Amino acid sequence: MTFRQLPEWHGWHAAQRGLGSNLYRLGVPDKVIQAILRHSNVNITLGYYVKSTSSDVMAAMEKFEEKLTAESLQDSQRTVKPDSDAMSGFVN
Repeated sequence: MTFRQLPEWHGWHAAQRGLGSNLYRLGVPDKVIQAILRHSNVNITLGYYVKSTSSDVMAAMEKFEEKLTAESLQDSQRTVKPDSDAMSGFVN
């Protein structure tokens, strides 16, 4: 059996950053992560202890694209009618 080598932590900051980032990826609310890490301000938690990875960015953009596509397929009744005076090049 082969074990995958885990990253080596270098100090408490790295351990807290790893914990904060992993909790964030699991969907734990920002204020809960702040409380777990015992920070006085949620901006400190998000600014220094939650790090995104390129896979996080890709997953977020895919989720956004799915949501956008689903909403654009629904009839929003905000489309420009062909016989209206609205310019076809502009969408609000």
